[in-house]
Amino acid sequence: MRMMLGAGLLAVAMGATAASKEAEPVRFHANARVELDAYGVPRQVQVNEKLPPAIRSVVEQQVMQWRFEPARVNGVAMAGVTHVFLDACLAPLPGDGMSVAMNYRHHGPGYASGAPLLSPPRFPPSAARYNQEGSFRVVAQIGEDGRAKIASVETVSGSLKPFEQALRDWVTSMRYLPEEVDGKPIATRVVYPVAFSLPNVSIKQLREEQRDAARQSVECQAAVGESKDPQRPVVLDSPFKLKETG
Repeated sequence: MRMMLGAGLLAVAMGATAASKEAEPVRFHANARVELDAYGVPRQVQVNEKLPPAIRSVVEQQVMQWRFEPARVNGVAMAGVTHVFLDACLAPLPGDGMSVAMNYRHHGPGYASGAPLLSPPRFPPSAARYNQEGSFRVVAQIGEDGRAKIASVETVSGSLKPFEQALRDWVTSMRYLPEEVDGKPIATRVVYPVAFSLPNVSIKQLREEQRDAARQSVECQAAVGESKDPQRPVVLDSPFKLKETG
């Protein structure tokens, strides 16, 4: 599910101290723990504390307007907890101010580390030595205890063998904050597209390309428009379905 918050970009006046003529758009990610009532209405939003207070306030205000289909047990709607993830960008406005643009990324179990993104698996040295690459669709089973295991791996390109152990080690090292229904943690399956690709550009060149892409986007629309991120997780069976983003 991909959608913009509201009808388009969410622009919010920010403090003047951060803005300057030399300021560039800054892309980032945001995440929050969301408590839902039995109607699927957020009653509490706890945004990642590592974000600045002004940004946390914007995220909280926006997510409070979201509406979900509630979880159901034997046909009865239940309160619960999910975790939401967003792509975001901070861009300078003419004069003194900043705007924040945000887009829904996905929701489901959270990461025990509190991070808004999951670190990628380690590239096996043996595969790098022989210039081996591959991409895979990994389905991880998240248990009620927050531990994960591989449910299945689908090969998209390349060969699985050089990367199989790295994928298994990566998945089993994950720790989650499970979603909850009626106060109880639940199991969930998450699909992770994973690509092992050898770099063909320098770090400096990559950073310059990222800065150029941010500059060329109007208030970071490229960063927060319809998501085309091939590494975006997909939660297969969250009991909560996002209906609207206010």
